[in-house]
Amino acid sequence: MSNQASFNFGHFIPISTVDWYGRSAAVLFFRGCQFRCPYCQNYPYLTGSELMSIEDIQARITKASRFVSALVFSGGEPTLQPKALKTLARYAASRLLEIGLETNGFGMDIVSDMLDEGILDKVFMDIKAPVDDPVLYGKVIGLDEKKGAEAAKNAVLTLNKCLNAGIEVEIRTTVFRGMVGKHEISKIGQYLDKYPQVSYAVQQGVPDNTLNLKHIKIFSRDELLEMVKDIDIKNSHQIRIRTIENGNERI
Repeated sequence: MSNQASFNFGHFIPISTVDWYGRSAAVLFFRGCQFRCPYCQNYPYLTGSELMSIEDIQARITKASRFVSALVFSGGEPTLQPKALKTLARYAASRLLEIGLETNGFGMDIVSDMLDEGILDKVFMDIKAPVDDPVLYGKVIGLDEKKGAEAAKNAVLTLNKCLNAGIEVEIRTTVFRGMVGKHEISKIGQYLDKYPQVSYAVQQGVPDNTLNLKHIKIFSRDELLEMVKDIDIKNSHQIRIRTIENGNERI
């Protein structure tokens, strides 16, 4: 892909201390996603078109690289634009930035390609519901049971690919009333117990930026603390909650 090629741009944040816990990072949002999660905070980036040249984005990355140590690709779902994703990851790596990818885990082949090429340092992956519940998984991603089963399967495969490659993985689950709560977090925690090297972040779903769920009452910080207190992941110091009240907190 030449530097004059374009990709479907969502947004660019030159400095963030939220997206990669413990460090400052620039964040590049890609448009487009194959899921339609009802609680999605980045709903404006799911569809639409705002083409921007790769060269323009590289200039932004260069400018940000003076102040950050990493670049995180977010969305939308970055793996839906694999050529742009890989090109920009290579460029960021050439600027000595570490590369993070926020993903739903569906594009496992793209993740595998990046791992093989050595242009991926950390993956932040959603496990949106218990992986053995395709009906709920489908509901949470706004699709049917069949797609829910496929999404859960691909997330597990992506997780294993990343761990086999020896890179850091953070699993994230967003809690939202009527969809994912204490019971579901407990089941996901039990599943992740087999992966002691994985960190786990439970995120407070906030309806303000959603399309149709603005009336839903959010789970409080105390309720999130209650959800995670009994999770028995072997490396329990790697469990965090993220709330609008207190930001990121390690439990």
